[in-house]
Amino acid sequence: MFSVNKEWAFVVLTCFFELCWILGFSIATELWQWMIIITLILIDFTFLTNACKTIPTGTVYAIFSGVGAVGATIIDMLLFGKEIKAIQIFFVALIIIGVVQLKRTDS
Repeated sequence: MFSVNKEWAFVVLTCFFELCWILGFSIATELWQWMIIITLILIDFTFLTNACKTIPTGTVYAIFSGVGAVGATIIDMLLFGKEIKAIQIFFVALIIIGVVQLKRTDS
């Protein structure tokens, strides 16, 4: 079974909430929807701040931004039908490799 230790739980949560508000940017049209997005961003940055207390900030930020970039690409493809080019797949793969290698060097 997949488990996340306590110090990495904040990283997982910040990545989840980041993807939520990124999706919200694409679909929000009403003021109340934007208020939810602002709330999600505030929650997200709270988790991001807590993650940086126990894990090196560079590692947390690399994971945070990597998940955001890869997640936004996947959201565009799956939910909005955007076609992805081979060069985009290549660069997304580089992001994933970079984040994994940062995690490995942090251990």
